[in-house]
Amino acid sequence: MILVKYNFIMKDFFELIRWNHWAKNVFVLAPLFFSGDYYEISNVAQVLKAFFIFCLVSSCVYIFNDLLDYEADSAHNKKRLRPLPSGRISKPMAVLILSIMFISACLLLYILRMPINFIYVVLLYALINLIYSMGLKNIPVLELILVSSGFVLRLVGGGEALSIGLSPWIIAATASLSLLITVAKRRSDLVQKSDPEEQRASLTGYNVEFLNSLLSILVSVTIVVYVIFSISDYATERHGEFIIFSSIPVLIGMFRFLQLAIVYERGDFPTELITRDKGMVASILLFVCIFILTTNVSDI
Repeated sequence: MILVKYNFIMKDFFELIRWNHWAKNVFVLAPLFFSGDYYEISNVAQVLKAFFIFCLVSSCVYIFNDLLDYEADSAHNKKRLRPLPSGRISKPMAVLILSIMFISACLLLYILRMPINFIYVVLLYALINLIYSMGLKNIPVLELILVSSGFVLRLVGGGEALSIGLSPWIIAATASLSLLITVAKRRSDLVQKSDPEEQRASLTGYNVEFLNSLLSILVSVTIVVYVIFSISDYATERHGEFIIFSSIPVLIGMFRFLQLAIVYERGDFPTELITRDKGMVASILLFVCIFILTTNVSDI
């Protein structure tokens, strides 16, 4: 009986901190991958430290947002089932968990002697998400930019943790890709037949045609920007001229994502979609294989 109760408590805890959203922090690892220095153990250890710190901070942001939306979520048909509005986790307990995770993140930044620029990026990430939660999430278009900026800051944070420069084309591609993921999520929210009073306030500024246009534009921009990156001096000097072939799975993956979002209307959980759809998984694995293979060939 005690074990069952413990399992329920832990389930609510992990749901509160949104541990399943930690997958978004994989963007922190991207600079190591694109630098080609992923064989260095010290670099891997450093970027994993940055990844875990972002996990703690992002969970703090989610809990803070839940506390602000407590009343609204309690009246929402689906969100009222979450640990906090349902009462399974009390507000004082949520505040305590938030405090412990925030203090832990601060201590890790100090103990692990993370670079000062990385700390600045983490603080900027937290600040943007705080002001987003406090009202800017209700402003159409602006909220898309703020959400996508979180992915870009994860990428930049990973670069600062390793003290390596990032290609501006990779930053641009990440910005476009993160906007694509965010727009797909908003489109899914919009087409769902839910009570208008329970929908995001920002959805009043969108319609399906507008979001479909954005999706098409962002897919095109992501592909073009990545191709430019693959032929840039930054890429060819580190990975060789054959890195251009990594654009093929990018093209396939972008088309598949667009198909899933618009034709099959499966954009409600984009991060899960990317990791569970066979077509998307195959595109990602092919991209990684081509990228690593061309890098190794250039070193021969």
